[in-house]
Amino acid sequence: MPRLPNFAAGSFVSQSAMLSGELCMNFIPEVLAWPGAKARAALYPAPGLSDFATLSNSYGRAIYAEESGRLFAVGGIGLDEIASDGTVTARGAVIDDGNPAQMATNGSDELLVVSGTFGQVLTLSTNVLTAEVSDVTMCGAIDTFFVALDAVTGTLKISEAADGKTWDAGQVVQRSAAPDPWIAMIVSRREIFLFGESTGEVWYNAGASPFPFEQRPGAFFETGIEAPWSLAPFGGTLAWLGRSRRGSGKVYWMNGYTPVVISTEALEWAIQGYREAGVISDAIGWSYEALGHTFYVLEFPTQGKSHIFDDTTNQWHDRGLWSAGDNDFIAYRPRFHAEAFRKNIVCDNQSGNLYSFSSTIYTDVGGAALRRLRRCQHLGNENKRIYLDSVELDCERGVGLSSGQGSDPTVMLRTSWDGGKTYGNERQRNIGVTGAYSQRVRWDRCGSGRDLVLELSSSDPVPTRFFDLFMELS
Repeated sequence: MPRLPNFAAGSFVSQSAMLSGELCMNFIPEVLAWPGAKARAALYPAPGLSDFATLSNSYGRAIYAEESGRLFAVGGIGLDEIASDGTVTARGAVIDDGNPAQMATNGSDELLVVSGTFGQVLTLSTNVLTAEVSDVTMCGAIDTFFVALDAVTGTLKISEAADGKTWDAGQVVQRSAAPDPWIAMIVSRREIFLFGESTGEVWYNAGASPFPFEQRPGAFFETGIEAPWSLAPFGGTLAWLGRSRRGSGKVYWMNGYTPVVISTEALEWAIQGYREAGVISDAIGWSYEALGHTFYVLEFPTQGKSHIFDDTTNQWHDRGLWSAGDNDFIAYRPRFHAEAFRKNIVCDNQSGNLYSFSSTIYTDVGGAALRRLRRCQHLGNENKRIYLDSVELDCERGVGLSSGQGSDPTVMLRTSWDGGKTYGNERQRNIGVTGAYSQRVRWDRCGSGRDLVLELSSSDPVPTRFFDLFMELS
């Protein structure tokens, strides 16, 4: 039986679903470079969520693992410390302006928390939180200096070296390299990347006096930022939703000092639709590493959409929470990440819960079903009628649980013969009770038409792994 080309691939929903409507939801495409592998690629499950802790207040706005191993999170108006067993200790109150918060350490017994335009310093040895600097929206640390950006005035401020409680009013600088004020900042590779709406630049510690930082020669770029909170570290570099004087709605990562587009035409079409239907300036970006991959998560809160870029495969996929009531995917709940206690810990953007990403748990928030879906590419033959005699899925089989949901797990198939505009009813097939490794997952008499799209889905709490899809056509 011939295999369906590019079955285990990412999302690419173009302007017309009749041209390309490929969707990879809650699956991670994995390219298998090993020559002896049975399949060229696979679809592996996106991580499930294991309950870890509950913050003292509201929804997650930031999470940060301090260098000595202590873990802090901002939930609503509260700054909390979380122990390895999930115990939560309140460390003080912050201002919640509806935006994310940020944290940084300077290597000198201090944690800077910027939230609601105020910077507060937690002295790590005493756990005392004090207010130190006002009119700041983003922060970082470099060479024992705290650096903070006031996005309202486009002003960069710095603390004294190794002293986050001293902020000299004269130790500030405003942009002179371009007319668009700085609205976003991130520290990466011991450099400060500063973004205006249409351009950006890099500053470094030049040891100058009285202000020690200067613009790095040759590090000016003509790409700015559309959504300030989309700026996030990404592996050894950074990623963001950008714009320039020529247009907007592209996603970039930084290659040296050169912005490189990583969004596809299909994603840019989606972003354009988000803009026309509402706003995209509230987009939020964050990243994490797991299982040999580095992921950049780009969330659009107004639209409830999350698109994820994988730097290992250079493909995008989607994530969302399945809502049976809506019969659709709604907003992905994890937001922000810290690696602590040998766990990938994430906040919840709607509650004070913290979760750890798990590769062995296959449920979503609160144990909800983690539905995974792959909508495949179009299949046709010069607009001639084709007959689909059978479809067979090669997947992980015999993975049933000992009892309850998932004891006899299933995969659902839907077919569309009008290019993905409408679909038939779901047809279930079992993928095997525990130990049934030879189970065949096959559908016969699948219909006929001129423009075929297949859609596979599964929501049982088992390790759902898809390898190949085979078809008999006539």
